[in-house]
Amino acid sequence: MYQIQQLLKAFNIRAKNFSLYEQAFTHTSYAHDHKSTKDYEKLEFLGDSVIQLIISEHLMQKHPQMDEGTLSRQRIIMVQSKTLIKASIQLRLPELIKFGDAIKDKKNFSDYIKEDVFESFIGALYLDQGLEICRNVLKRTVIHMYEIHSLNEMRDFKSMLQEYMQKFSKHDIVYKTVNNQNGDYWVEVWINNIKKGIGHGVKIKEAQVQAARDAYKKLTKGK
Repeated sequence: MYQIQQLLKAFNIRAKNFSLYEQAFTHTSYAHDHKSTKDYEKLEFLGDSVIQLIISEHLMQKHPQMDEGTLSRQRIIMVQSKTLIKASIQLRLPELIKFGDAIKDKKNFSDYIKEDVFESFIGALYLDQGLEICRNVLKRTVIHMYEIHSLNEMRDFKSMLQEYMQKFSKHDIVYKTVNNQNGDYWVEVWINNIKKGIGHGVKIKEAQVQAARDAYKKLTKGK
């Protein structure tokens, strides 16, 4: 059975706070069954921001000639769900997840959980080891995939969100531009008069794609 210690050893990491890594692989269902246990959701939130920062930095250093719009599109490709799922599988992270009784099939679960634990692992790594170790992990996974051209073009999250919602309701999906300063756009996506996601981009279309991605991830979380 694959262990967290083996994962850390692969990157020559000596954990300062091992409980962070245990939390990073604790699904909400397990935390529900074990009331004193923390799940990975806050670490996932942190890890998402750390990944965005490192990828943005990498792209700016690697492609100083690119404009903001092109950099944004490349970043979307690098951090899209499919990429993070591939990275999670590469590191064998799904084998480390602890599920509760609510998850009946503990081997064939949603790909989005695999994405979640990649982000939560990076979040735990940042708190325990700092930014440089996170950068090393991303260089061996996401950035490496990008450099060998193994990533697909940007997924059409607007269409994916539309198709997903059609399964459950006929409510219209509305994109609202809520801020436009210095060429930066912030867009919210609303469904049935409820805000479901928010996105940012140097063009309205890119901000809409990011908002759709945010909403889609939230709606399909745990499915």
